Amino acid sequence: MVGAASLGCRGKREAAPSAAAGTAGAAGLTTTASGAAAAKGADGCLTQPDYLVPPQKYGDNDLVRALLVDGDQLFFRNLSQLMKVPLAGGPVTTIGKAPALSLRGTTELFRSGSDLLMQSPGEPIFMKSSKTGGAWTTFIDLTAAKRGGGRDAATRILQGLGGARTPSASAAAFDGQAFYYALITQGKGKDAPSTSMLESEPLSGGEPKKLLEMQGEISEVTRVGNQVAFHVVLPPTAEQLKKAAEDRKTHKFALGVSGENWIMAVPAAGGEAKKLMRLSSVFSGGLLGTSTILGADGDKLYLSGYADEDFAKPGIFRLDVAGTGPEQLEKRFVRGKAYVSGDQVVIVGSGSASAGGNPALTTHGPLVLSGARNGKSLQQLACVGGAMQLHASAVAGDFALLSLFGSDTRLASIAKLRLR
Repeated sequence: MVGAASLGCRGKREAAPSAAAGTAGAAGLTTTASGAAAAKGADGCLTQPDYLVPPQKYGDNDLVRALLVDGDQLFFRNLSQLMKVPLAGGPVTTIGKAPALSLRGTTELFRSGSDLLMQSPGEPIFMKSSKTGGAWTTFIDLTAAKRGGGRDAATRILQGLGGARTPSASAAAFDGQAFYYALITQGKGKDAPSTSMLESEPLSGGEPKKLLEMQGEISEVTRVGNQVAFHVVLPPTAEQLKKAAEDRKTHKFALGVSGENWIMAVPAAGGEAKKLMRLSSVFSGGLLGTSTILGADGDKLYLSGYADEDFAKPGIFRLDVAGTGPEQLEKRFVRGKAYVSGDQVVIVGSGSASAGGNPALTTHGPLVLSGARNGKSLQQLACVGGAMQLHASAVAGDFALLSLFGSDTRLASIAKLRLR
């Protein structure tokens, strides 16, 4: 990898199978010409961070939805345009149109050789375009209508009658050689369980390989060592279903019911899945789902959530899929991504930011944490205040790059925060 390596294969950019690649190539990234110290608020969080792309308004109050470090350039996209900017600073160049997304849509940017790659959100469809610009073309389409050259007669009849449900696809992981994703088919009926199929698809195309099929809703697929890890919401138990049925009799707007939340893994070549840790986030699965897997470093998986689904047990955890159980590195929940930068692990996300250990100055927003790759704890390096929301991140050399959006100003920007 050039720059810093993304830990999670959902955001992995290069063909090398190891996420712990070198960090050369991004040393040209600099601070502002003035070198002035960034302003901070009373809570200790930055109110005017250093910017690689200053705050500006895109069409329809849009935001920066994906970041990709490639050599001395940063590629990024909004709702419909693909752009790039030198990591050392300079003018933004619009490369061309990007495949359109819905207003709530998001997708990763990947790289393979001279091509940029992208997944169509919620679909097993993968597109590519040259880094220098040009049309985006679909090179892998694994939707039911395309597999095997089209739909067979039985499928056409079922779909025509509304009896078949079209599966949705999780966000894919990419390790430079293959994509890993889950196809989720919703059960028919209020309490019918979903079914998930975990598959891998080679970059060259061809028939996908089925790694696992199970009841439940799989998300957050991540390559870790020789395993494929994922988060799954299992179907509710018989006891849960019975209680839900009773609740519906007495409550008009009874909430739906789901089973346990687990982090699991299966060999990348296929085989038996194993449970690694029972872990949930604020909302797990579905449209409002929040992430629990931050990323991977070799056989080590970085997670954040609530252990045993107990809101009294928040934290950031590290576990070795090859053996050892989870270690708690931090006692707070952070939604974001983990990266390797030299001998450090860097976590960029959203969570509770503290200033000097004073609870009265605790706020919630974008933050950056760091610690030794084999260390036992993490330290907060920076947080961003001013009603900023984090929507994407990357690490290049000694800097973290954050896609920010001002909820009050409606301006989008890319901030750069020094790691060392």
